[in-house]
Amino acid sequence: MQPLHCPFCKTEIPLNDVNVATDIALCRACGRTTAFSMLQGVETLAHTTLDAPPKGVRIERDVSGGARIIYRRLSPVLFFLIPFTALWSGMSMFGIYIHPLIKGTLKPGMALFGLPFLLGTVVLLGVITFLAAGQWVITLHRGAGSVFVGVGTLGWTRTFTYDRQTLVSLRMTAVEVNHRYQTGIWIKTGETELTFGAVLKDDAKQFIASAIMKAAAAG
Repeated sequence: MQPLHCPFCKTEIPLNDVNVATDIALCRACGRTTAFSMLQGVETLAHTTLDAPPKGVRIERDVSGGARIIYRRLSPVLFFLIPFTALWSGMSMFGIYIHPLIKGTLKPGMALFGLPFLLGTVVLLGVITFLAAGQWVITLHRGAGSVFVGVGTLGWTRTFTYDRQTLVSLRMTAVEVNHRYQTGIWIKTGETELTFGAVLKDDAKQFIASAIMKAAAAG
């Protein structure tokens, strides 16, 4: 097993000071305890190279030392979702709205009955659009970071700060994929925490988290 280091003072932690059963590691140099599982994630990120981004990831740097990490990758789910949506939504929308409108027989009761199908169609089209054209953009610039998820300029953004005391690791989340809990990118600066990216590919999560860790270490 690779050596473990305290995330606070960077001192190596002997294996005798690690209790795997309770998931606790003690640093005798600074007296702080840390989750053993988190330390493993930190060590993995520390040894991750940024020279070769994984598939779907690219990193853009600027002259001021900032960086943008962009993740975009087509999901294989699209090969199921597109024909399913075309069949399910096409049949329901044609039968409930389009055909009656053409015949002039659309009634208010039938229109109300079709609202769940219409809403489902809108949701499915939104998911398809994101899976096909959506992206994650992580921006790092002089201690200020942001995570944007969306299509074009439409989406949501979460912000965080980072410095040399920031902890970055991969932590288990409540998100399940194929009945397996997924790890997310965890950032903690002071008392503020942010976890994101549970649905990303493992190699992309590791690369992005490592980039954030190394930006934080640089100050």
